[in-house]
Amino acid sequence: MDGNKNINYFSIDSVDLHRLAGAASSIFNNSDLSIILNGRPSDHTFFSKGKVYQLPEPRMLMFLNGEADVHLDLEQYHFERGSVILTTPDVILEFEHIGPDVEVCGIGMKEGISVEQSIITHAAGNDFELLLRMLMLLRDVATLRPYRRDTVMQLVRALIANVQYIKQLTDTTTSKAQLSRHQELFRQFKALVNRHCERERNIPYYADLLHISPHHLSAVISRASGHSAMYWINRAVVLRAKVLLHTGGMLTYEVAERLNFANPPAFNNFFKRETGMTPKQFRENS
Repeated sequence: MDGNKNINYFSIDSVDLHRLAGAASSIFNNSDLSIILNGRPSDHTFFSKGKVYQLPEPRMLMFLNGEADVHLDLEQYHFERGSVILTTPDVILEFEHIGPDVEVCGIGMKEGISVEQSIITHAAGNDFELLLRMLMLLRDVATLRPYRRDTVMQLVRALIANVQYIKQLTDTTTSKAQLSRHQELFRQFKALVNRHCERERNIPYYADLLHISPHHLSAVISRASGHSAMYWINRAVVLRAKVLLHTGGMLTYEVAERLNFANPPAFNNFFKRETGMTPKQFRENS
């Protein structure tokens, strides 16, 4: 089996953006990027609790109105007006709640732009208004004919740089140094789990990467999060499994192989223990 098989379940090019963002939205779309203004999510079969997707392209999203609760990888976030989300490729998204009055705008980047680190932050007042004006300018320039690709790419990079700057200001205000050693270790642990969980599911592996003992790692994670280290490892594996099962293009034994299980029965037993249903039942109910 090809271990690099792509998962494009929520690729920008695989969904109807007008249906997804609502009839009142303004949408620009070409081979470089998609821009959505005044999006009011209308596809409730898509935005429903328990749905899990992987986003192959980097995205930037700004909340104009309403509230939402969403899991991004292993973190749960509450979004409201002023929330700004910048994601790296292959982030896993799980919807918990989307309010009926949610309104968003944002961009999906297809070619020529890389995002090295996901950012979740809040932009208030002038910072938020400036991001909106930059997004409007990007849309205006992108729609000019002939298409000014270099200018568009520079404007996208400027938007990303401004989001990064706002995040740095927020970190300075809240003083990143105030994070306890335990919370910082927990953050590093989750980042490593997100990166390696498809191949590694044992605590000693992550303890070794963090240069601490497995016992110390287990104690710190339990104290910092209220859950065991294995809880977070298993949750990451389950999310990957759900995405792979959602695509419809992989058989159960292929998913088991992709996630480095010894055999399909071992994967089936793991999945049922963690979710209460077999992979087949999950696929049928998705």
